[in-house]
Amino acid sequence: MAQRSRLSEGGKEGLRLRRPVLEEAGEVPVRLGFLRARAAAPRSLATAVARILREVRRRGDGALVEAVRAYDWPCPGPQGLVVSPKEVEEAWRAFPPSRKAALRKACAGIAAFHEGQRPPRCRTLRKGGLAAGMETFPLEAVGLYVPGGRAAYPSTLLMLGVPARLAGVGRIVVATPAGSDGKVNPAVLAAARLLGIQEIWKVGGAAAVAALAFGTETLKPVDKIFGPGNAYVTEAKRQVFGEVGVEALAGPTELVVISDGSAPPSFVAADLLAQAEHDPMACAVLLTCSEAERRAVEGELRRLLARSPRRAVQEESLRRRGALVLCRDLAVAAAAARFLAPEHLAVFTRNPRRWAREVPTAAAVFLGPYSPEAAGDYGAGPNHSLPTSGTARFSSPVTVWDFVRHRSFLQLDRRALKERGRWMETLARLEGLPGHGLSLEARRSSP
Repeated sequence: MAQRSRLSEGGKEGLRLRRPVLEEAGEVPVRLGFLRARAAAPRSLATAVARILREVRRRGDGALVEAVRAYDWPCPGPQGLVVSPKEVEEAWRAFPPSRKAALRKACAGIAAFHEGQRPPRCRTLRKGGLAAGMETFPLEAVGLYVPGGRAAYPSTLLMLGVPARLAGVGRIVVATPAGSDGKVNPAVLAAARLLGIQEIWKVGGAAAVAALAFGTETLKPVDKIFGPGNAYVTEAKRQVFGEVGVEALAGPTELVVISDGSAPPSFVAADLLAQAEHDPMACAVLLTCSEAERRAVEGELRRLLARSPRRAVQEESLRRRGALVLCRDLAVAAAAARFLAPEHLAVFTRNPRRWAREVPTAAAVFLGPYSPEAAGDYGAGPNHSLPTSGTARFSSPVTVWDFVRHRSFLQLDRRALKERGRWMETLARLEGLPGHGLSLEARRSSP
């Protein structure tokens, strides 16, 4: 392991990626720091988003129409922003039966997994005239943002819509960009039809987030906004948080693979490229203990890239945030993965569960070579709406629990309050709040 690190320059394929070497865990922040670098939104972007939010709040539908005309399609007016029931039904009827079947299977798989997340009833504490506990209520209205642009994401709508339905959310609103023809991707409409979602808006970007947060003349605001998007969407969610809830601030997608050389190199390379095709800023990293595997995976990357229709995006992604990292042993590889706290962690080792336990900071784990991350994307069960940018250290995947809220209740009878009143009054005086003490004393001293 004398070679510390180098940038591999591809030949005619144009593949360029980093090949660091890690001999001990202490080297991880230095060698892999470039993968954790998180640039704040440029001031120009934050300013542009603030202007869009301000205009939508002030002018409502008119500002929405202007934003759609500027970025998406020549919308005729506010009436053109809403997907009609006729459009949904036409898209459903024209959708090929094999694709309908695939959506149904994905929906069933997601539902089967999330069914077990229905919030349990909290045990009520009862003690000497005191009753206290928690009550759970579904959110009244949520907005689901479904990205468009480079690709259509009906799977994202299923991943968000299924747990919302299971939670019992009263009103579900979808916002998604339309194409240049003013039509929403038929696969997204088919997914909405399958979920029974009827309120669909042809609006994308920061304007969509503003409309969901503040409302307009024709769109009622929601209580919480879900879904990934581009930098404008993420910055808009950041700026509206507090006035409305948001589930996460999603950054570019990430995959880290820990491997001991036991998985076929073609599997590893295919998974890295699958992640890289999302976005030029996607992160795809191999942590291996085998120099032979590292060379073999690099060879497979070149071979697969040569015939990939998304080669340009994949090569850019690998150049910016890709790496084939040679680790002294699996313990060092696990330390590197803990540091990266990735959205997706694939563990292709002879004992995958053992090494997955060493990386509690990953948001979603895929165990063994026949558990590709793509299976998680398309409805095998777990949710693919996950924390990114290292936030898996303190955040979790979307669940049914994200679509409910909890409130506490307390009931005391006269005896229970009198038994507790004196020490509560003491605490009130300790904090310099005599009115609180009087509120307690008035009841404690009553006949």
